[in-house]
Amino acid sequence: MIKLIEGEAKYLDEYKEAYYQSMKKCAEGLIKKHDLMFVNPDEVDIIKQMKDNRDISKLKPGYVPSYEYFIVDEDKFIGKVNIRTQLTPRLLQYGGNIGYAIHPKYWNMGYGTKALKLALKKAVKIGLKNKVLITCDEDNVGSYKIIEKCGGILENKVKNKEKEEEFLTRRYWINL
Repeated sequence: MIKLIEGEAKYLDEYKEAYYQSMKKCAEGLIKKHDLMFVNPDEVDIIKQMKDNRDISKLKPGYVPSYEYFIVDEDKFIGKVNIRTQLTPRLLQYGGNIGYAIHPKYWNMGYGTKALKLALKKAVKIGLKNKVLITCDEDNVGSYKIIEKCGGILENKVKNKEKEEEFLTRRYWINL
């Protein structure tokens, strides 16, 4: 059964595999660098970072508290979810309240939809009210289909730029 859990050390090897496979997908052009949610586990203590991201006193200026969870199915690491409790002007343009990443070996197996549904329930439990913003790149068909399956209503599409990369972002609102 799929669920969202606090970070656990026993999943770090699979997390690492997800990171490196995602980097390979970046090199192949299937994931854009600005969309990469997995961070290098050789450079960062993932579990500590997940806890620290909830504490505003430990965040860089301009960052908002976020709740990160591992997505697991039985005893398999499937991916991760990030729920941001506030929206900055930047997050209103790109990022939104909820982000999710699925280990590439589990793509196209329905995990993204299940994970987003769980994230929406979790968002309510951690105090988000009314609606949440979820964004994705215009060319990320898999992601926008997931968002639409979960009740996402497209508000608009906006141009964004990350470093030298320009891209069009789809902005969806989902009522909680």
